[in-house]
Amino acid sequence: GTNKVKAPSLKESYKKAMLLVGEFDSFRIRHVEKSLNKRAVEIAKKALDSMQITSEVKSDTDSDATIPPPENNENEIEHVSPSSSSDRDASPDAASLSPEKTYVLRFDGGSRGNPGTAGAGMVLYDSEDGSELWSACQYLGDKNTNNEAEYMGLITGLECARSLGVENIVVQGDSQLILRQIEGRYQVKSPSLKPFYKKAMTLSREFASFQTSHIERARNARADELANEAMDTKSSKGFHFS
Repeated sequence: GTNKVKAPSLKESYKKAMLLVGEFDSFRIRHVEKSLNKRAVEIAKKALDSMQITSEVKSDTDSDATIPPPENNENEIEHVSPSSSSDRDASPDAASLSPEKTYVLRFDGGSRGNPGTAGAGMVLYDSEDGSELWSACQYLGDKNTNNEAEYMGLITGLECARSLGVENIVVQGDSQLILRQIEGRYQVKSPSLKPFYKKAMTLSREFASFQTSHIERARNARADELANEAMDTKSSKGFHFS
């Protein structure tokens, strides 16, 4: 009661808070410095990120990128280097997902040396509330380029999403090159990327609806974190081998 609530927009929140205060036998408050409140700030930022995911998906629904027709090239390699992730299943701890809903897959990849030690990260979100449903990191070895690692993040993410039963997906990443190639806006000129591209396109057609959306690097921090974890630990996690 030290300061009056003057802002009309705050009065309802104040009223609700005061009603809740009355439900406790004992209630005390204390001001702390922001440095002591880091955890609450972290959770608040996560909530804002979840809201951003939801708004991005709604926007993408109105302006989704279409998938170009498949290329007829029998000389392209079927097997994707450095290893195919088709024998991987998503973690059994992942919640059962509804085939009617749309989900968001964010992916990232990196290579230290380019080519060099490489890893990929992928995260699946609920498009309605922005909550993280599944995530994984994948160590790719020490001979892959950055773009190859990006593609593997996309490929593994799509395969695991399908194994979880996802039918409708929005793919988001900060690699403009990879996304523009998937959308058919850029040609795949690098011979080493063609098998990755072909695999990704094949997977994209397994979904009832497939959309892409380029996001800024800052919005892709979680997938980037996982890709770096794979490179740091030289290990994979988030899925098991059958």
